[in-house]
Amino acid sequence: MNALSDLQIHIEQIRKKLWCGREFGQAAVMVGSGFCRNAARLFPNTPKFPLWNSLAEIIYRELYPDLSNTKNYANEKLKRMSGGGVLKLAYEYDITFGRMALDNLVIQSIPDEQYVPGNLHKLLLSLPWSDVFTTNYDTLLERTRISIHDRKYDLILTIKDIPGRMRPRIVKLHGSLPSHRPFILTEEDYRNYPQQFAPFVNMIQQSIMENVLCLIGFSGDDPNFLYWTGWVRDNLGSSTPPIYLCGVLNLSSSQRKVLESKKIIPIDLGLLFTKDEWPDSEIQHKKAIEWFLLNLLYGNPPSKLRWPSLNVSKAWKPSKGIPSIPQGPSIKYLEEKIHPSNWEHTLEEKELKKLLETWNCNRLNYPDWIIAPNETRERMGL
Repeated sequence: MNALSDLQIHIEQIRKKLWCGREFGQAAVMVGSGFCRNAARLFPNTPKFPLWNSLAEIIYRELYPDLSNTKNYANEKLKRMSGGGVLKLAYEYDITFGRMALDNLVIQSIPDEQYVPGNLHKLLLSLPWSDVFTTNYDTLLERTRISIHDRKYDLILTIKDIPGRMRPRIVKLHGSLPSHRPFILTEEDYRNYPQQFAPFVNMIQQSIMENVLCLIGFSGDDPNFLYWTGWVRDNLGSSTPPIYLCGVLNLSSSQRKVLESKKIIPIDLGLLFTKDEWPDSEIQHKKAIEWFLLNLLYGNPPSKLRWPSLNVSKAWKPSKGIPSIPQGPSIKYLEEKIHPSNWEHTLEEKELKKLLETWNCNRLNYPDWIIAPNETRERMGL
């Protein structure tokens, strides 16, 4: 199979759960720091959102300023920052300078107020997720809610917000700027999290048992990814449903096998968005996530409320350069007005057969209205 076929097999499973014919689907999403890079700058000189390795580098530089000119500085820094190393560095910073200093470092490093949600934030929340979890400290997702008119997301910032909030929900698992703390960042924070934030842990556990879970904006060695997927395996064991890790992952065959052994199914968009075709990694990641989210959107099955134009609305158009996106379920319909008085020429046999086929399909899918809605009658020229 080609790269697209390999990816689409798993995406179809998410599509089915997402568009299950209910108010919200049987799919949840967890959003990581990589997704912040899809936000829109307010000013040209605004610094980029820091990823985990960027934040780790800031912490390391402040902890070890005297080592910057030493011979092994780069190698030592890389070793200390890899995987869960950033959690140890953050704990070391906490012990050395105090928790308030660590919180201030996070606030100063994340240019939250200098960005607004981008189109991909709006596209993400346009999908019928049952829940949207995020380990990010920024406020981009909650600010996106005002742009979503057909879906109301309740916001949960702390465990005290849980009672009374209804699905779909946006849940800030690790704190939120500017003042909802602690920011979950140190090794000790993660160790104590299941006890101190048990309601969040229970919420995640229930959601994973009820839904498929997509992880977006995470890398394979992201400490948040390692922590949450590890926790799921420890607590659900053999009952763990598949978890989908989505993004430009560029996995080796051995890395893929390791993930799959943990019931994590990688949807590696790097197979379709190759480095040769997309040399700018930031654009590569952005285009890949756009393709993935549109792919999920186009899985929306036909709605009889739009009869006879039953196909999903294409209000979201792919940007330039996006590869073709497999379409979801579709039903034929007549695009022109169907009343005979509108015909100005005699139909040929081929056209007549096509028309009869379309009419038959439309008739079989008629919503059994006694009187069709006015908008539908106008669209049909009746």
